[in-house]
Amino acid sequence: MKKIVVVLGCLLGMAAFNNVHAENIRLDDIVVTATRSGVPRSQIPTTVTVITEEDIKERNASTVADVLRETPGLSVAQQGGPGQTTSVFIRGAESQHTLVLIDGIKVNSPTDGGFDFADMNINDVERIEIIRAPLSALYGSDAIGGVIQIFTKKAHASGGSVSYEGGSYGTEREDVSTSLIKDGYDLNLTASNLKTTGFSASKAGTEKDGYKNTTISSHLGMTAGATGRLDITAHLTESKTDLDGFNVDEPNFQQHRQWNLLGINYNSSFSTNWNQRLSFTNSDDEFVYTGDNPWNRGQFSTRMNTLNWQHNIHSDEGSELTLGYERQQQHGDIPGAYNKKFTNNAVYIQDQRGLKSSVQLLAGLRWDDSTIYQSAFTYRTGITQTPAEGIKWYAQYGTAFKGPSLNDLFWPEDLFALGNPNLKPEKSKGWEVGTEQVMSANMTVALSYFANTYEDLIQWIPNSSGKFQPQNRREASSNGFETNIVLTADNLVRLEGSYTYNDTEDRESHFYLQRRPLNKYGIALLLNPAGDVRMTININHSGRRVEWADTNFDGKPDQEKIMSAYTKVDLSGSYKISRTTELFIRIENLFDVKYEEAIGYNTAGLSSYGGLRITL
Repeated sequence: MKKIVVVLGCLLGMAAFNNVHAENIRLDDIVVTATRSGVPRSQIPTTVTVITEEDIKERNASTVADVLRETPGLSVAQQGGPGQTTSVFIRGAESQHTLVLIDGIKVNSPTDGGFDFADMNINDVERIEIIRAPLSALYGSDAIGGVIQIFTKKAHASGGSVSYEGGSYGTEREDVSTSLIKDGYDLNLTASNLKTTGFSASKAGTEKDGYKNTTISSHLGMTAGATGRLDITAHLTESKTDLDGFNVDEPNFQQHRQWNLLGINYNSSFSTNWNQRLSFTNSDDEFVYTGDNPWNRGQFSTRMNTLNWQHNIHSDEGSELTLGYERQQQHGDIPGAYNKKFTNNAVYIQDQRGLKSSVQLLAGLRWDDSTIYQSAFTYRTGITQTPAEGIKWYAQYGTAFKGPSLNDLFWPEDLFALGNPNLKPEKSKGWEVGTEQVMSANMTVALSYFANTYEDLIQWIPNSSGKFQPQNRREASSNGFETNIVLTADNLVRLEGSYTYNDTEDRESHFYLQRRPLNKYGIALLLNPAGDVRMTININHSGRRVEWADTNFDGKPDQEKIMSAYTKVDLSGSYKISRTTELFIRIENLFDVKYEEAIGYNTAGLSSYGGLRITL
C-alpha cells in the first residue's frame, strides 16, 4: 500500500492538475449546473466533476453515495447501512450547505435544510454534475459549499433493460427500464425494487436493521410548436428503514417515507440568439416514525414549490447574458410542533463574455427576498484562460448564504429546546484557482487550491433559561487543494488517482470541523475498461476525522472524539456473454476493515454481490 501511495505521489508531482472522475478531461464537454445553461467546460471558472452513466457501470456502483465517496473534495458520512441517514460535505462546509438538485428540482429539506442521500436510487441516474464553489449567485440559499445535480435517465433510443442483483446481508435488487422515441416525443420509464436484511446500525447493537426501497420514475419530452420543447419529470420513492438510537438497539423503531418529485419545463426560442426556459417543480416528502419509545414516534411532511423563468441572450461573438426570476414556497408540518410556510422571491443576472479569443469572463449576482429571514445579496466573478488546446487556467471568487431552517426558527418550546425567530442567514466567502490540462491522448492532470470562510453559523446553545436555542455565533474556515491524474494505455488499462487536503477549523474551539478528513486519496485501476471482460480495483483512504463532545453542556465543543483513518479496497468486474447480456460482480471491503463514518454507527464488512443485466 505505501508503495502505491509513493508512486501516485510521484505521478501527481509531474505537472499541475485538478479534478476529473473516470475519463480524460474534454474541455469541449457541455456542463449545465455551473452556469444554469449549457456551456463548454473550458469556460467554467471553477472545479467541476462530471460522472456519467458509463462511469457508474464501470464500477458497478450500488449507491449514489458510493460514487460521491470517490470524488475529490467530498466526504460522506452514513449512520449505518443501507437506508440510514447519509450526508455529504463539500470542502469543509456543513452538509446542509450542499444544494442538491434532481433534474433541476431543489430537494433540500425545509425543516432541517439538508438532503439525505439514503433513498436516492442509482439505477435511474444518467449523469451527475458536481460544482465545488459558492453558487448562491445562481441558486440562492443552501449553495454555500457547492451544488450536486443528479440527472435521471432520458430516452435516447427505443429499447429497454432488466437486471437482477443479489448478495450479502440478504440483499436483492430488481430493475426494469424502457424507452420509446416516436413522432416528436420521447419517453423513459424506470422501476427499481431493493430489499436487504442489513446489519445493526448501532455499534452497540446486535439486531439487524433492514431496508426496503421501491422507486418509479419517468421522463416525457415532446416538441411544442415550431421552436418549443416540453419536458415532464416524475419520481416516486417509498421506503421503509429499521432504525437504531445512538449506541442502542431499537428493535421496533422504523421510518416510513414517501417522496414525490414533479418537474415541468418549457423551452422555446424568440430568435436565434434569445431563448427562454419556464419551469415549475414540486418536491413532497412525508415521514412516519413508529416504535416502542414514545420519543421516537411521530410524523412530519415537507413541500417545496418553485417557479423559475430564465432568459438566455447570446451574441454573435459568443457572449451570453442570463436573466432570471425565481419564486419558491417552502412548507413544513410537524403535528404538535408547527405548521409553517414561507416564500422567497429572487432575481438573478449573469454575464459571460470573451475578452480575447482565449479569455472568458464571468460575473453574476442575485437578490433573495424571504418572508421569514433577512434578504440576501450574493455575487460571483471568475475568469478562464485557454492559452492552448487542452489547457485551461481559471480563478473564481464568490459569496453565498443559507437561510435558517424551519426547525431553527419555529421549534416550539419544550423541556430542552426552543426555536429562534431572530436568526440571520449563514454566510460564506470563497475563492479558488486552478488548472486542467490534457497532456496527451493518454494523460490528463489537474490542480486546484481553495479557501473558504463561514460566518454567522447557527449553533444550538443554552439560553438564559437553560434551554438549547439556535444562535448565530460560530465562525469557521476551510482551505486546501485537490489533485487528480488519469493515465490510459491503449484502452486496456486506466489508472486514476486523486488526493484532497482539506484543513478545516472551528474558530472558537480551534478543533477540526466534524466528519471532514484532513487527508483523503483514492486510486482506481480499470482493466480493459472498453472490453467484454472488465475489472476495477478501487482503493480509497480517509484520514482521521473528529466528532465533538460538549461535556460541560454549555453549547461549546470542548472535547474531540477521534475516528481512526482507514483504507478500504473494493473490486468489481463484468463479463459480456453477448451483445445484450452481461454478468457483473462486486466485492466490497475486501480486507474486512473495521471503520466508522459517524461515531457510534456500524459500516459494512467484507461483502459480495452479483447479478445479470439484459439490454433489449
